[in-house]
Amino acid sequence: MMEDEVVGMVAIHVDDILYTGTKSLAEVVVAALADSLPTKNLGEVRFFLGCAFVRDREAGTIEISQESYIRSVLERFNVCRTSSIPASPTNDYRSVMEDEGAGDVPFREVVGSLMWIANQTRPDISNALRAVVRHSHEPKKSHWKAAQKILNYLLETAHLTLKFKPDNSVDASTLVYVDADFASKANDRRSVSGAIVLVASMPVVWISKTQKCVSQSISEAEYFAMGDGVKKALFVNGMLQFLRPSANPRKIDVLEDNEEAIALAENPLSSSRSKHIDVRHHFLRNLTEEGVIEVTHVPSEEQHADILTKALPRDLFEVHRDFVLGSRK
Repeated sequence: MMEDEVVGMVAIHVDDILYTGTKSLAEVVVAALADSLPTKNLGEVRFFLGCAFVRDREAGTIEISQESYIRSVLERFNVCRTSSIPASPTNDYRSVMEDEGAGDVPFREVVGSLMWIANQTRPDISNALRAVVRHSHEPKKSHWKAAQKILNYLLETAHLTLKFKPDNSVDASTLVYVDADFASKANDRRSVSGAIVLVASMPVVWISKTQKCVSQSISEAEYFAMGDGVKKALFVNGMLQFLRPSANPRKIDVLEDNEEAIALAENPLSSSRSKHIDVRHHFLRNLTEEGVIEVTHVPSEEQHADILTKALPRDLFEVHRDFVLGSRK
């Protein structure tokens, strides 16, 4: 660190090392490593952990792609059909209790490969994959078919990238879109949380997860989803504060489309419809009172976390996909 600023970072995964920072410090780091270990300097990053990095210095953009890895997965599992969406809005896993087992198919291998893709660069498959992963212990034919549909979608969209563009608002708020699908299409009727955290208008963290307990109302499900999203945003802010200790703490702007959930986060008073909510979920109120977060209502059509909670028709899916991948204009 220099003058309360981090000037370089080193990421290590087994024997792969990625450095970012000043050129002069990079030379020092490389030399120090070479004195202790046999190393090979590959220059500016082009490929790291299955991800290709494409930098356009003139436009100031960086794109991260897993096309090569995706195509290797598609070839491994003999995928030849395409799909314009990763999951059908008409899927209902509640109706497959008596469905036949998937049989001798590489279900877990497919799911494992898809998880790596979804977690690294493709939030657009996160919800479809979440719905499938839940059945890894005893997959039915319908679950195998759903997993294949994700592969079919990737065959059509393998070229898509996660794109980062320049933004001068380095001290602006961290944004987090949060949404929920109440009593989702699953036998246990647990709702789904979806959230995407943006820094300088670019996506850095996203989640699509089944909530741990059954929500009793839409607003309760949305409130729980808000908590899931804010926890991720707090982690991101902590990392940013470490990188720039001298900068002012960043406020978290939470974008929510349910007004009752917003009221729960802002109002310390309990009502007959909310007093049963466990106190552990009310940390949002403390953060609101302390000015750490500010919850803002966003129209449902602009709730981009919707793509992380439910299967959508193609037109709406593509609108949200372009946003979360950073390819919006």
